[in-house]
Amino acid sequence: MIDIEKNWTQIKGELFPTQRDGMNELIVYLENKTDFRIAVASTKYHLNIPGGLAQHSLNVLKYARLVNKELNLNITDDSLVIVSLLHDLCKVNYYVKGWEWDKEIKEATGKWVKKDTWKVEDQLPLGHGEKSVILAVRFIPLSANEMTAMRWHMSWSDLAVHFNYPSGFPFRETLDKNPLAKLLAIADQLAEFSESQDGTEEKK
Repeated sequence: MIDIEKNWTQIKGELFPTQRDGMNELIVYLENKTDFRIAVASTKYHLNIPGGLAQHSLNVLKYARLVNKELNLNITDDSLVIVSLLHDLCKVNYYVKGWEWDKEIKEATGKWVKKDTWKVEDQLPLGHGEKSVILAVRFIPLSANEMTAMRWHMSWSDLAVHFNYPSGFPFRETLDKNPLAKLLAIADQLAEFSESQDGTEEKK
């Protein structure tokens, strides 16, 4: 069971010490204008339970710190905190409750049964990683490395990595130039994997 208030207190306790200009305003925005504290992390893939988004963000920070230490990357903890806790800002005010017919119950019993689900209603369709960057920089400054890390945190799961823009392939250039981007993508994947194994996810 996720302790929503404990997680939110921990997140604020991580963000405040970074002393970024505008951080107070960002935290007030997250607390009062979004569902960040209580949102699910996905529709069905990982931590699709209330409080899942905040829990996932903390899990990413945990793994980011472990990878940073293990590989001696010497990335500042402030940057780890910022990109880990804010990389999925794109998911605030994003998921709503819905329902669907349960096919598995139908196949087992011959009767259709409604089940609760989560579905996407994107109020600001700006993409995924890029949306997180846009929302963050409305309040706080981000370094170039932090912006590109957040933009490309989905790594090869983001179809845009295959697009050849006039300047080349920005995702590949990011990996070549920015260790923080690699670290965040790895930490995100490790967090999702652990969340699928620890029993806190509602299996679908």
